Amino acid sequence: MAHTEDIAGTNFTLAAANYTLGEVVTHCHKSDCSWLYMSHLAGLQNPPPLLPNPELSGIGVILGFSITAYLTLILLVMHYFTVHDARRTRVVNAVDDGLLTFVRQRLISWEPSRRFEYAMEKSVLILSDTQLVTGLGILAAGYSQLQCGISAYHWQIMVFIAWFASFSFLSAMTFLEGYFQTNSSMRLIRVGFMFILSSLLIAALLPTGSKNWLNLFHEGEGYYPSLSALCFYKQISMSTFTITGGPKIWSMAFSVFVVGISYLHCGIRLFDPGASISHKYLRAWPASKIKQCLNILEEKNLRNGARARLWHVPYLTCYGMFTCCRAFYDISGSMLLEIIWLTFAIAWGTIKIWATRSAAGFNFDGKHFDENRDVSQENSWSFGQTLPLVLILLPLLSMAQAYLDNDAKAQGALEPPRERHRTVPVRKYDSGNATETSEHCTTVGEEELLGSRRSTPCSIAQCNHHSSLRIAHTRNEPAFGTRHLQLPQYPYDNFTAYPWYNDQILLLLCQILMLTGFSLYVLAELANIMGISAILRNRLFLLWVFAIIPLTSLIHLAIWYAAALMVVRWPGAEEWLTGKENCLDDCGRKWAIGRIVYWTLRMILVAGCLMFTFFASLEAASPTPLNDSL
Repeated sequence: MAHTEDIAGTNFTLAAANYTLGEVVTHCHKSDCSWLYMSHLAGLQNPPPLLPNPELSGIGVILGFSITAYLTLILLVMHYFTVHDARRTRVVNAVDDGLLTFVRQRLISWEPSRRFEYAMEKSVLILSDTQLVTGLGILAAGYSQLQCGISAYHWQIMVFIAWFASFSFLSAMTFLEGYFQTNSSMRLIRVGFMFILSSLLIAALLPTGSKNWLNLFHEGEGYYPSLSALCFYKQISMSTFTITGGPKIWSMAFSVFVVGISYLHCGIRLFDPGASISHKYLRAWPASKIKQCLNILEEKNLRNGARARLWHVPYLTCYGMFTCCRAFYDISGSMLLEIIWLTFAIAWGTIKIWATRSAAGFNFDGKHFDENRDVSQENSWSFGQTLPLVLILLPLLSMAQAYLDNDAKAQGALEPPRERHRTVPVRKYDSGNATETSEHCTTVGEEELLGSRRSTPCSIAQCNHHSSLRIAHTRNEPAFGTRHLQLPQYPYDNFTAYPWYNDQILLLLCQILMLTGFSLYVLAELANIMGISAILRNRLFLLWVFAIIPLTSLIHLAIWYAAALMVVRWPGAEEWLTGKENCLDDCGRKWAIGRIVYWTLRMILVAGCLMFTFFASLEAASPTPLNDSL
C-alpha cells in the first residue's frame, strides 16, 4: 500500500513499509539462552535469525584485514633475506647464518644501503603497529556487542581476524628485537599492549570450546550459527559446556596454549635479544650433560679390542640422536621458523574464516536444511566494504615516507665505507662453561667470506687459531677422513662445518614444510570449521611427528656414515668428490664431474628421505590414513 504527500507543491509517492519505526532491523537484541537447558539442539524451535553484520564479516572488511596480514608476511620475508643480520648477537644461529650467507653470496648480489635498512625497519614497525591496532580494535568491537547478542558465527569471524593479526604482530616484534634493544621505553609500551591483546584473544577463544559451538553435523545435532555468543560464555560454568571432552574443547585448549606460548616466547626474545640466557639454560647446560654421557660411550668405543666393538652401535645411535636434537634446536631458534610459523598461522586463520562464511548460509535442525538468505548481504560491495580496502594505502604511504623522508636520507649520507676487517665476539661452550673471545678476521675476496657451512666469521682455511676448526681439519674431517673414519669428538664443536649436518637441517626443514602443508590440507578438506583437534587426533600426523621423522633422520645419518666408510677405502675418492686437491687444467673437467656427482648424490639422499617419510607414514597409519583418527 502506498500514500501520497504534498510537500511544498511537490508530490512524493512513498511505498508502505512492512515494519514500523520500532521494528527496524538492528544488530542489538536481547540474547535468548533458553536452549542451554536442552539436552541436545536437534529440532530447536524458532531459532533466532542470522542477521547480516557487514561491518564485522563483510567481504571488504575481511579482505582488508587479510591483505594487511599477508602484506606483513611479505615484508618480513623481504626483511629476512635483505636486512636481517644473523650475527648481531653473540650466539649465532646456524640455520639463519648459513641460509642468508648462501642467498646473499650466490643468489642476490645486491647489498642494501643503510638508508634501505632504516626504511625497512621502520616499515616493519609500521605494520607491526597496524596489526596491533587491528587486533585490539576488532576484539574490543566484538566484546562491545556481547550484550547486543552478537552471534556465534560473527564471534568466530572476529576471533580469527584477531588471530592472524595477533600472530603477524608477534612475528614483526620478533624481527624488531634489535630495534627495541636500543629503545627500551618503546619495548615496555608494546609489551603492555602484548599482554592486553593476548588476554583478550584467550578470553575470546573460551566459548569456542563448547560442545554446542557451531558445526555439529557429525554429532547428529543442529547447526545454528545465529545463537548468541553470550550464551556460550554463560555455559562455561555449566556442566553442559563439555561433558565428555570432545574435539571442541581440545581445539580451544590447544589454541589457548599456542597463543600463550607464542606471546611468552616473543616476550622472552624482546628482553633477551641475544638469546644468551635462553641459550645457556635451554641448550648449553643440558647439552653439557649429554656430551659428558656421549663422551663416556666415545671413550669405550675408541678402545682397542673386541669389547670396544660392542659399544659401537650404542655410541653411533646416541650420536645420531644427539645430532638430530641439535639440528632441531638450531631450527627452532631461527628466524626462518618464525616465517614458516607465521605463514601457517595466517593460512589457518584464512581457512577458518572462509570456511565459516561458506557454512553460514543455512541452518540445520538435525533433519532438514533451511537457507539463510539475509546473510548473503555481507557479500555486497557497499561503502563500508570499500573503505577498508582503500585504507590499506595508509601503511603503504607510511612505508614510502619512511624511505623518502630526511631521516632516511641522512642515514644514507652517513654510511661509512665497507669495513674489510671485523672483530666479532664468538661464544664457545666447553663442557657447559661459556667463554667469550674475539676472532679477528680478514676478508679479501669471495673465497674468504663465510660459507654456508661455517659458524665463525672467518674463512675455514685461514682461521686455524680457532680450536674447533683445528679439530675439524685434523682428526675430524668434515665429510669423510683420510683412511680411518672419525666423527667429531668431544666437546663436539662446529657441527656446521660438516655437510652431513647441513643436509640434516635441510631434511628437517623440508619435513616441517611437508607437515605444514599436510596440516593445512586437513584443516581445509577434512576439519571444516571443527578446529585443530582434527590434526591432533589424526593418526597419520602423530605417526609422522613422533615416529617416522625421527626414524628418517637416523636413517639419513646412517647412510652418510655408510657412504663415508666406503669412500675412505677408495684412495682419492674424497678429493674427487669434494674437489679439495689442486689440479692442473687438463683434469679440471674430471674434478667438475666429481663435484656434480657429489651434490647430486646429496640431493638424491634428501629427496629419498622425504619420499620415505611420506610413504612410510601412509603405510604405517592405516588403509585410510587421511580419514582415521585416534
